[in-house]
Amino acid sequence: LTDPNGVLVPGVSPGAIQMGSFVAKRLKAKLDGKPVQLSAFTYRDKGSMATIGRKAAIAQVAGMHFSGFFAWLLWLFVHLIFLVGFRNKIAVLSQWFYSYVRYKRGARIITDPEQKIKND
Repeated sequence: LTDPNGVLVPGVSPGAIQMGSFVAKRLKAKLDGKPVQLSAFTYRDKGSMATIGRKAAIAQVAGMHFSGFFAWLLWLFVHLIFLVGFRNKIAVLSQWFYSYVRYKRGARIITDPEQKIKND
């Protein structure tokens, strides 16, 4: 999907969340018998975040750039905030804590079945 300026909407959850909200508002207005606003969808980039290791991440939010431990905590906080339900938040935080303390690695995708996996 492209926005009115011809910019591709990224295929990540913030784009999907914004598109879902956009469509839901119009459907609700139609079901309520109200006039439906026929405007184009515009994506609002709220920033980017990525973890790059234990206690390390990078983040770009509102034109500001962060890295290291603070960015890692920011990444953790933002991802927990967007989970639905208190139980889910506690469950995910518990799993992350367990994995962190036990030095467990996250899920990995193997794209080449012949490739050997090295233990670091």
